[in-house]
Amino acid sequence: MRFIHIFTLTFVLLFTIILKANDDRLYRSDKSSWGEPNGSEIVNYIPYNTTPDPSIFILRLDPGFSTDSYIIGPEISTSISGFYDYKTNGEANHYIQVDPTNPLLLHAIDVIADTSDPTGATTRRTQYAISSDGGLTWGELGVVPDIRSGYPVLKLRNGCAVISNHSNATGVVNTNLYVDVLPQGGGFTAYNATLPFSIWPQIEVLSNGNVGVLSRPQHPAGSDFDTIFYQTWNGTSLGPKSVVYVTTPPYIGTVGSNARFNIAQNGAGRITQVYNGVLEDDTLANSKVWSRTSTDNGVTWGPLELVFSPFIENGVDTIAVAGGSDLVYKPNSNLWMYSFAATSNSTYAGARIYLVRSDGTRSVITTGAAVGATTTYAQTMSFVFNLDQPAMGWSADGNVLYCVYSVVKPDLGTSGYNSRDVYYQRSTDDGLTWGTPVQITNTPNIDECYPSVSNWNKGSSGVSYDLNITYMKDPGVGPTSFGGSAPLSRNFQIYRKISEANIIGISHNETDLQNYKLYQNYPNPFNPSTKITYNLPKNGFVTLKVMDILGREVKTLVSGYQQSGVKEINFNASGLPSGIYFYSIRTDGFSDVKKMMLIK
Repeated sequence: MRFIHIFTLTFVLLFTIILKANDDRLYRSDKSSWGEPNGSEIVNYIPYNTTPDPSIFILRLDPGFSTDSYIIGPEISTSISGFYDYKTNGEANHYIQVDPTNPLLLHAIDVIADTSDPTGATTRRTQYAISSDGGLTWGELGVVPDIRSGYPVLKLRNGCAVISNHSNATGVVNTNLYVDVLPQGGGFTAYNATLPFSIWPQIEVLSNGNVGVLSRPQHPAGSDFDTIFYQTWNGTSLGPKSVVYVTTPPYIGTVGSNARFNIAQNGAGRITQVYNGVLEDDTLANSKVWSRTSTDNGVTWGPLELVFSPFIENGVDTIAVAGGSDLVYKPNSNLWMYSFAATSNSTYAGARIYLVRSDGTRSVITTGAAVGATTTYAQTMSFVFNLDQPAMGWSADGNVLYCVYSVVKPDLGTSGYNSRDVYYQRSTDDGLTWGTPVQITNTPNIDECYPSVSNWNKGSSGVSYDLNITYMKDPGVGPTSFGGSAPLSRNFQIYRKISEANIIGISHNETDLQNYKLYQNYPNPFNPSTKITYNLPKNGFVTLKVMDILGREVKTLVSGYQQSGVKEINFNASGLPSGIYFYSIRTDGFSDVKKMMLIK
């Protein structure tokens, strides 16, 4: 696989050099600020008949960073790249999976299109790549299938990739299934679905080896219902489709069908499906979320059960579903978790990501304020919410639940569109409380979004934990394929591993957003800079000051009104002598003081 990866990158570099020599088709950013391409840079190229922004065509890969509790590994290209930058139509699709029987074997997929057809009208494909060394190097194994296809999903069955997407394999666009004959073999057998047609599939490998498939048709704009189909692949063929969910009246909306749905299983014959019919209208003018469960590997299904209903908050705000969703079972348990983005009154200021468990418990994973999400868009991005695509996965021992998601930031790229970054959080109590949001990317002039996480991630109590994720990295901020007109640019699927020490239990950087707290600065002792973190469960006026050992104020770090969330302030003491200092916080009836030491 290392040879394949090196060959692919060498070919791309050689091809771009030839283009530059012939007709100046290669566009680079200024060498004085970026330097020549090296092992951590990817040269972008586009065809002769386009007019790109020359500042966005060298893409640097982040070497990674670390703190006292986690290591964010370097960005590594999966070797999948293309010009299609609209990766999902709602659900947080799983684009990466780690083989539980051999964690060195990784699988990844993505949807791409070539440069002459960035909207994917004819060239859209599902590309498949693998790594056999734990994600250090990757190689492509081709497209699945080599015809136009869209919005794939990936699961593993006995170490073999199972991919579903919609394609016109039979002359009609429909949901189809592709099963690899060997682990990382790349020799897929196609199983084509029968009519009625449906698209945007979600799949799950069941405990008996079958594969359950959810999909839906696209109804015309202004139509009055959403329908979800379920079918089973039994190892030989895809069975007929049966209706498992239809939205209930009244219906609203003008954009046509756009229901979101997910499926998950617990390894013991129990399967759950969750549906959010966005055209459905309840008494608060927003749709509800429903679930249905089977206890016999999908032979029969139980009744619809309510998962989430819109509600009034603070007497005025209607909290309703908006954006992507994901569904997972806790390993070897009957407890499932459903994550989804929500907002208030169809605005962005009240955005949050919820987790709802099968026992009815609901928690907030994060809020827009906690991660600095924008509350206004400079330009419209269709079906993109400021908190979106919350994808979940578990540690191997079932002790840590992870959630990765995308955040639209106030920063604007050179195209004038808001940029996006990727965050992750973890829970060590089955989703009841969540740790501090960790920002994985921080690049105002690059889009990082559509994150995905492996369902299974290596980790055990007392040892260490790994989180395996992918996301789209695009130097052209803003949509090109759908809902926008940003400059054309090649996007890359990035793999990243996050490693953590034994994290069972709540540490100094693990907190929910329910309580005030002032944390110990880090590092401590320090020279000359340190970070001070505190938690604000609600908006309010905050003062944060630094005093010397005699109690004299030496620096005011914060004095003003702040939104709720986890705040991190950098204190630079380069002008102060060595010694003991104190920092204090005061806000809305809460105050605290902590000691720190400056050693030069």
